[in-house]
Amino acid sequence: MQLEKEFLEQVEQLYGVEGKKQICKAFEFASQKHFGQKKENGADHITHPYNVAKILVGMKADVSAIVFGFIHECLEYTDCTGKEILDNFGPVVYNLAISATKLEIVKKARVKNPEETENLRKLILSLGKDARIAFVKLADRLHTMQTLEYRTKERQLETAQETLDIYVPIAEQLGMNRFKHKLEDLCFKYVFPEEYEEINNYLEQYKNKSENIIVDITNRLNKMLKEHKIEATIQSRVKSAFGVFKKIKKKGINSVYDVIALRIIVKEIKDCYTMLGSVHNVWKPIEGRIKDYIATPKKNFYRSLHTTVMYPTETGFIPFEIQIRTEDMHIYCEYGMAAHWMYKEHGSVATSQQGNEALFKMKNSMASGGGKLLEQNETEDVLQTVKTGFYSNKVFVFSPNLNVVELPEGAIPLDFAYSIHSNLGNKCVGAKINDKMVPITTKLKTGDIVEILTSANTNGPSRDWLKICKSKSAITKIKSYFKKEKREENIKIGKEMLEEAAKRKGYVLSKLFEDKEIMLEIAVKHHLISTDEIFAAVGYGGITVAQVLGKFIAKQQQLEKKEKKLILQTENLAHKTNDGIIIDGHDDLLKKVAKCCSPIPGDDIVGYVSRGKGVTIHRRDCLALKNLEQDRIVETTWNSKSLSEVYTASLRVIAKNSAGLFNEISTKIADEKIDITFINADVSKTGDANVSLGVKIKSRGQLIDLINKIKSIPNVYDVYR
Repeated sequence: MQLEKEFLEQVEQLYGVEGKKQICKAFEFASQKHFGQKKENGADHITHPYNVAKILVGMKADVSAIVFGFIHECLEYTDCTGKEILDNFGPVVYNLAISATKLEIVKKARVKNPEETENLRKLILSLGKDARIAFVKLADRLHTMQTLEYRTKERQLETAQETLDIYVPIAEQLGMNRFKHKLEDLCFKYVFPEEYEEINNYLEQYKNKSENIIVDITNRLNKMLKEHKIEATIQSRVKSAFGVFKKIKKKGINSVYDVIALRIIVKEIKDCYTMLGSVHNVWKPIEGRIKDYIATPKKNFYRSLHTTVMYPTETGFIPFEIQIRTEDMHIYCEYGMAAHWMYKEHGSVATSQQGNEALFKMKNSMASGGGKLLEQNETEDVLQTVKTGFYSNKVFVFSPNLNVVELPEGAIPLDFAYSIHSNLGNKCVGAKINDKMVPITTKLKTGDIVEILTSANTNGPSRDWLKICKSKSAITKIKSYFKKEKREENIKIGKEMLEEAAKRKGYVLSKLFEDKEIMLEIAVKHHLISTDEIFAAVGYGGITVAQVLGKFIAKQQQLEKKEKKLILQTENLAHKTNDGIIIDGHDDLLKKVAKCCSPIPGDDIVGYVSRGKGVTIHRRDCLALKNLEQDRIVETTWNSKSLSEVYTASLRVIAKNSAGLFNEISTKIADEKIDITFINADVSKTGDANVSLGVKIKSRGQLIDLINKIKSIPNVYDVYR
């Protein structure tokens, strides 16, 4: 078999002499490898790769994709090796070919439900991290469908249904409407033969009936274009048979308004909106049938203006659709992401850089004149998708039964095991990838066949698995196992983890947990009803140590900071007021008031001489004196000057824990015109309130009077210094 002259001329025009040379070499290589092989229709096997290559040339695909189109079945059906492909065509084509071999597994995959069908589509799009594999696979499937008549009826139905389920949605996702409609109509013939005949007859009659109308509409549109001085081309199209079938099936025959559509293809976006307004001035639009896919593109980046208007006839009105788009939009509407390779100048070759710039221009023209502008990073994402494939953050692997499983990038066999069933993960002791034993930490790649080895004698998952698994599902199931199966162990581990963390921060866990208010807050937030449940949740990883200890420690640090501030205030006050103290007749020594007993004027006091720190003043009944060296205690008295000074005294109030207690105590103190330096409280194990407070007073008598007044408050049991 020889390459056709027309094909060779087209190749040279698009790809130059060097590109033509590579493509011809691929044809010769594939011809030799497939020599003697026949297709179902009796033709030489090479006719199929040749037709795939011709479809790719029609798409203006790059040279590597066309070369791959010629040799895409060599590894599967001939004695060709990967090394031969690498040596003859280089690493790009080699990688395409090697990645595509994994697609042969797809032919054997057992799809049982919609989720598995979707995963299979994603697998095809993600294989090899190169979108060209998907483009070549679609071209391959298109030619297969075009020659399906030579297969058995059973194979025809099976292949057509598979195409509808797998390949048509891929073409739609890629925005390749031309491929999508061709594949759908070819499948329609085999999957729904009766409806196929009926719809095609209906379309043929509708088209014949509408020929004069189409001519009239076209003439009037040309007149509008001339009036507005807009350069454009007009195309008419009849809706695809399968498209009509789907719409009738979903909404009924009366919902099909777009059987006939005319496309106005202009140069600039502003012309799209000018023509939309002009069309509506001539024909009345149908309410709800105006779609602006320029301002709001479809998910696959399809952009165009659509409007359905009413054309008047003698017997009534006939609806017809008008689509308005730019040339760049039209290329993308037809070829989708394959437009990356479309050439922009007549007779010039589209280099990768030119393709990038064309698609970049196409994306950023989306919102000129009021449409939504794509951000720079969004456009780059589209280009990156074309060059590196789809679902780059996912991997798609096969089970031994060839079911497709979707996992996050970086997933390991454990993630796969838990995606199948919890028990499979819990009993996992090893794994095989592509029939080879591997560590369970091995990262999976798209197309791998994964087998999990289990043992009934295993002790279950390791807590370390929580650190190495990537899927949220696996981590959740491992945590669930430890939550249910290892409660006592979890309690012990969780308590030890909390105690160790508290110790590192300088706290004792049991003391922190005495704060019942925070304990209740944590329990309510995490739906835990006891301390043991908190320990257990930390033990199995349900909550973290930081989530438990964070608020306890923050509150303690706040209290410590406040206490430190009060101590400094007291010390400063003591330094200011201790000039009113006489020590054995001398008042020129360095003195400070002891914090342990906080003596005030009128108290019976003594001094304790510290080495290098002066004299510390204590109440004579201070318990701390018993532990000090008695020969360092000196007699001390207040002088008359002390009566005019202000001192800080500390009080402890024991009372019933009741609402308004703080308010009553502070009111009594305010009535005596005495300032409060600090006040705080806690609840004892008996449930009583322990209130500590500091007050500024001038004499012991004033303090005794205040103590008596606080004791008179109902629910106060005792007040002491």
